[in-house]
Formats: sequence, C-alpha cells, structure tokens
Amino acid sequence: MTAKQLPARTIHEKTLSTIPNKAYFKSWLTDARDIVKSPCRWNLYQWIALSGVAVVTGLLYTQDARIQKIAQKNKTSFLRSVSTYGLEPWGSGLYTLPALGILYGVGVMTKSDRARYTALKGAEAYLFGFISAQILKQLTLRHRPYQDDPPNPTLWDGPFMPISNSSFPSGHSTVAFAVATVVATSYKRTIWVPIVCYTLAGLAAASRVYQNDHWLSDVFVGSAMGFAIGKTIINNHIKNLKILPISHTGIGVMLVYQLD
Repeated sequence: MTAKQLPARTIHEKTLSTIPNKAYFKSWLTDARDIVKSPCRWNLYQWIALSGVAVVTGLLYTQDARIQKIAQKNKTSFLRSVSTYGLEPWGSGLYTLPALGILYGVGVMTKSDRARYTALKGAEAYLFGFISAQILKQLTLRHRPYQDDPPNPTLWDGPFMPISNSSFPSGHSTVAFAVATVVATSYKRTIWVPIVCYTLAGLAAASRVYQNDHWLSDVFVGSAMGFAIGKTIINNHIKNLKILPISHTGIGVMLVYQLD
C-alpha cells in the first residue's frame, strides 16, 4: 500500500492506458482475470440482478417460438433493409470498430485522454465479448430459428457435438452491449451518450430476432453478458483508487492507490 498526497488528476491518469503499448495489452490479462473471477466478488445486489436475468431468460425461453413467429409475420422490405444495413453492423463490428477508431483519432487531435482510453477499452470489450459468446455458443450448440422446420427453440446439441453455428447466446448482442457499456459509462455525465449507445445496442440486438438469426432469449442473455463485461473492463482502472477524508498533514484529503 502506498499513499501520497497528490492532485486527483495525477493519480487518475496513472491508471489510464491511452496508447496501445505494453501496459495496455498487459491490462487485458488483468481484465480477463477479473471477468472470470467477478462472481467471487459480487455483492448481494449483483446476485439479485443475476437471479433476475435468469428468471427473465426462463420466461423468454417459454415464449421464444411465439415471438419468432410474430417477428417473421411482420417483416417489410424497408425494415429488413434498415435491420441489415443500419442496425446489424453495430453488432458485427463493421460499424463499431471504425467508430472506436474515429473516437481514438478525435482523442489524439483534441489531446483527450478520456477519448483515447475509452476507444482502447471499447476495442478490448469487443474482443472479450466476442470470445465469451463463442465459448458459450460451443458449450450449448443451440439450434438457430432457421435451422429446423418448424423452428424449435428447445433443441440443444450440448458441448460434445462437433462445432457448429450455434444460437446461444447472440454474439452480436454481446459485443454491441459490451462496447456500448464502455462508452456509456465513460461518458455517463454527458446524458445523450448513454442514450445513443444503449439505443443502438438494443436495436442491433433486436435486429437479430427480426432477421431470424436468434431467439429472443439468446439476445437477452447476450446483452446481459455484454453489459457485465463492459462494466468490468471500464471500471477496473479506478477499482484501487480510494479517497480518504484525511491526510498526513492533517488538512484536506489523502488519495490512496493500492498496487496489485
């Protein structure tokens, strides 16, 4: 434990990676560890939230077939184009990754550490969201809506079958919400940023049901996973920083940063 009375800006900046250097890529290992170990540190409210996600997922699972039929009956050529070209790419990375690149470039031009840090952590969230979704997909191997006639949401091949194009969870939803959560949390004091981020992520997730690529329960679980991954990644840089209402001089506050 080290303690030193310094301006808050100095301490805060030491915890940020604003360029893709060794420290940044090293932080991937720390973040990956914390994502895996996070349930061990959850408080009561987080376990309640997980229980809520499980209950909602179960309810959606019972309605997956009905919702899939409703979505397919209400298709139009215009909405299909909007879904395919305007919404789905936010989950595939076709729009998301260039947007993060633009954010980083703006950060460089304006000398904004927040913009550069957010862009880098957004890229990390995209990668971790993609990997997490793929792992769960191959453990479950759920059939997609278009694979069977009639579509059957109860077909799961499990982890011991050959790798295939699995439905659960929605990878697009996972990465869309992982990146959206990073950006929204970083700019939470700018009210329109979280609104835009979560709206785009939600619409990108909904487009997967509309395009008949996923069941609604796939999308919901993927979105919840992405949110949790994004929160873990973006919050890690301040987890060890504490502000105490006292200092060794007896006046002011003391910033304490705990080293791993």
